[in-house]
Amino acid sequence: MSKKNNGTKYILFSGIILFVGVLLISYVVRAQPYAPPEPYKELDERIKLFLDETVSNPTSSTAFDTILTTGSLAGNSNLIESSISEMKTKLDDIKTRFGGFKEYEKIDAKPIGKDLVIIRYLLKCELYPVVWTFTFYRRPNSNSSVALTTAAQWQTIGLRFDTNLDILILK
Repeated sequence: MSKKNNGTKYILFSGIILFVGVLLISYVVRAQPYAPPEPYKELDERIKLFLDETVSNPTSSTAFDTILTTGSLAGNSNLIESSISEMKTKLDDIKTRFGGFKEYEKIDAKPIGKDLVIIRYLLKCELYPVVWTFTFYRRPNSNSSVALTTAAQWQTIGLRFDTNLDILILK
């Protein structure tokens, strides 16, 4: 009879240890907030450098050099220079109309397939916000089994800003 009691005690003890272990694991899992992976973290860093420079010096070409990497819109240097000049003029106008640039925050990132992504940020001015839309394209890799993940492999193919906040509702 004592062997039976020892077996029962062992099973009961094992059950209690297992139960306490499950409780501890569930507590640890719940105590750590879930942080979803950021697949476009390197692109966000490039955008933040651009916006930091834009906030500190809206007429600087350095900001545009940061976001427009080598190969972006290749072969269209005259078009790019003209567009950058036009954007600087419009940024100056926005700063005059809505006050200085204060801060920014990410709104969303929307992948379209695996090689195109649209990332939007809200640039907050003193009087009114401005929506920035960055479009990045990654050339398909000839070796489809290897995924391209670095920011340098993404080209900026679109850059625009808008004060029409309705675009936030429509997308």
